Amino acid sequence: MLTFKQIKADDVINIRHTVLKEGQPIEVCHFEGDLDEGTKHFGAFLNNELVGAVTMMAKKTNNYKVHPVYRLTGLSILPEHQHKNIGKRLLNFAEENISRKGSVMIWCFARDYAVNFYKKNGYRLNVQQIVIPYIGSHRIMFKFVAKED
Repeated sequence: MLTFKQIKADDVINIRHTVLKEGQPIEVCHFEGDLDEGTKHFGAFLNNELVGAVTMMAKKTNNYKVHPVYRLTGLSILPEHQHKNIGKRLLNFAEENISRKGSVMIWCFARDYAVNFYKKNGYRLNVQQIVIPYIGSHRIMFKFVAKED
């Protein structure tokens, strides 16, 4: 049975290492902002085993003041569980959780191979390319999530 819940920062480190930072020191899996008050981590559990994680970090911005802004980062699904809609369902769970109190803007750095995944989940592409050292090419993507009453 697949379930989703909010988890602790320490819970995301191993899955990030396996999926996103393989071959790098595990210390790089601790992201700046992981322990900030406005950061929330979410996990996907299959039969009580953590198989996916995502982090939503509240960010202050001078560019977008109407609604809270979150940075989506570290979306990771274990390789043997990819392509089974777990990532989509986990992303939807996290979006619903952070938008319970009101509409939000979400942005992320999407790896080039993940752009279509985010597009299918309602994210829009900013043409700007960002190259992150040791990881590769990313695109900035964003989504407005309106609170539904």
